Amino acid sequence: MSDTEEVEQYEDEEEAYEEEEEGDQDEEKPKFKPSAPKIPDGEKVDFDDIQKKRQNKDLVELQSLIDAHFECRKKEEEELIGLKDRIEKRR
Repeated sequence: MSDTEEVEQYEDEEEAYEEEEEGDQDEEKPKFKPSAPKIPDGEKVDFDDIQKKRQNKDLVELQSLIDAHFECRKKEEEELIGLKDRIEKRR
């Protein structure tokens, strides 16, 4: 069998497999599609307020991560200084 015949055979097998998959998809039940929450009539949504709350929440989370990072760095620095002092005392 030549290379071109092998490629053609492979392409034919791929097409048959894809057709089988398409046939299986038609038989499946339609899946649930989530929709946006419905807002009752008369109730207004302040998207700017929502955005500000999200930004404040993200800012607080970021600040806490930064604080935790610097506390960890401070502890590591203190450990290194302690190790350095111990090494100097041994000399």
